[in-house]
Amino acid sequence: MNPPEESQRELAELSRQERIALIYRIRVWYPRMKAIYAEVVRAYEVNPLTPDPECVALLGGFRTGKTTIVESFCGQHPRQMLAENTHIPVLKVVMPAKASVGNMLSTMLVALGDPLADRGSIGTKQHRLQRFLADCKVQMMILDEANHFVDRDSQRVLHDVSNTMKSLIKEQNIACVLVGLPYTEEVLRVNEQFGSLFGDAHTLEPFQWKEDQPETVEEFRMFLRQVEQQLPLASRSFLASREMAWRCFVATQGKVGYVMRLLRRAAEAAVQHDELSLSRTLLNEAFTRTLAGNRRGLANPFAEDIPESAGPVETEYWPVRRRQVG
Repeated sequence: MNPPEESQRELAELSRQERIALIYRIRVWYPRMKAIYAEVVRAYEVNPLTPDPECVALLGGFRTGKTTIVESFCGQHPRQMLAENTHIPVLKVVMPAKASVGNMLSTMLVALGDPLADRGSIGTKQHRLQRFLADCKVQMMILDEANHFVDRDSQRVLHDVSNTMKSLIKEQNIACVLVGLPYTEEVLRVNEQFGSLFGDAHTLEPFQWKEDQPETVEEFRMFLRQVEQQLPLASRSFLASREMAWRCFVATQGKVGYVMRLLRRAAEAAVQHDELSLSRTLLNEAFTRTLAGNRRGLANPFAEDIPESAGPVETEYWPVRRRQVG
């Protein structure tokens, strides 16, 4: 819908920098994301009441919305610097590549603010970590890049790492959110004791465009409508029109992160050049500058011709052998 006249006047009073800042603060929550977010909230709130830790697995490919969920939840539960200690209700930890028990414990201690995170034996680090978790009153751990629980070179699940994490979660009775690429589920399958803490994983997939399933097309177009409603531009861009939505889908292959990168860059250019809306020219330039069409083997879908197909599907995962050792 067109912004009301009052909103247009308010936009006119904002500086370019303020409008660009608004563009990069846009967040759009579609139903699947809302449902997963609600599960994370539930785990956090119910965990103090349950005998076993509440654990949620959030999996998905690159740029499908996992980071938005995690950052939004962490933003709702910030650290508090108190007189005697720091209260950390939600501890987010990015699991290190080539994870080992030692570097995982050090990474968690760093996240808690321990200046001596790398010091001591594994047993010493574990003891210090348990003390810090209790002192900081950590109620939930979010373990990002949990796919590092699988060694990418040998394609083996790292049992010692996942077993250490399992023991920590159970002993401290802390809620846990496991965040990673789809093959992270192999960890839950192979290490049954660790996997028993989690139900079936919640998976964020890219949007789909299937003509024989019109609800998939409408879901994507609705997402574009919601983005457009938040753009600080004076006129409609008609992003959700069937033709423009299809071009956007081809450009992004339905990935939320790609959609937002494309539209934010185009909207930034619109503000810089005093354009009232997003034109196909702006989207063409934004695609060229941000979405690596050549590397992805994808022709610019905002050129004159309407793309007939969504182009080659990106491959971003690697198989994990079914026979696991160690």
